[in-house]
Amino acid sequence: MKMFRPIVLFALVLSLFAMVFAQDDANEAKRLFNEGNKFYRQGNYEKALESYQGAVAKDPNLALAYYWMGNVYKKKKDYVKAEKAYQTAIEKDPQLVKAYAALGYIQLRQRKFNEALNSYKAALNIDASNAKSYWGLGEIYRHQKNYNKAVENYKLAVEMNNKYALAWQGLGVSYMELGEYQKAAEAFQNAIQYHRSRSLKGDNYLRLGDAYFKMKKYDEAEKAYKNCLSYAKKSVVKAGANFGLGEIYKLRNQPQQAIAYYQAASKDRNWKQRAEYEIDLLKNPDKYAY
Repeated sequence: MKMFRPIVLFALVLSLFAMVFAQDDANEAKRLFNEGNKFYRQGNYEKALESYQGAVAKDPNLALAYYWMGNVYKKKKDYVKAEKAYQTAIEKDPQLVKAYAALGYIQLRQRKFNEALNSYKAALNIDASNAKSYWGLGEIYRHQKNYNKAVENYKLAVEMNNKYALAWQGLGVSYMELGEYQKAAEAFQNAIQYHRSRSLKGDNYLRLGDAYFKMKKYDEAEKAYKNCLSYAKKSVVKAGANFGLGEIYKLRNQPQQAIAYYQAASKDRNWKQRAEYEIDLLKNPDKYAY
């Protein structure tokens, strides 16, 4: 009995030491995790990754560290490693909704549509108000040309977050495919309102112009296309707006203005052939007479 007491005492001491070391590791993991978040906000993704990796070395069950590692890999466009990091985050915390939504996005970018569908649905099973997951489902159905299902999910996304610009944009694109141009125009107007990026506003002004053009609302289309030229940065988007303006002035029987816009559109290789055809048609109408 006397020998038993030292053994028990020794075991208790070891247990206390283990608890102290475990607490030290947990505290260090939190410190490294917070440090990683600071680096991430600063845009220093390499340092952020080092900190997150250090955090999980100290606490292998720290799900949020794996999640943020995934975000770093996503920024670096390393989708394979991002997917693995998000999957590990989910293994550590099966209720981490944002990890499921992020995983779905990464799978979507890799065109793994079935896997993405399952990830987004898993997120919604935990949180039925997760707007990003409804947006993701909308993207999947739109890529699959199931535009009615896409509309259904984009609408749910904006119901959950009325300022969700990408969801409004996807909704507008889907309505265009369905030939519901008025609804498309309304969606693009919301996308323009809520997008922070001037470039993305420009993209949606082009889409808005196309919607108005389809409705034969040429004055509104002209205004949208000109707004596109003010906001857009991409050559292909500006060319699309210039081509649209050329179409409007051609319909108004103002060939010189139409030619000027078509010439501007022809500077982009994606629009060159179409624009040059329209220019030739206006300059040499007898060539195309039957």
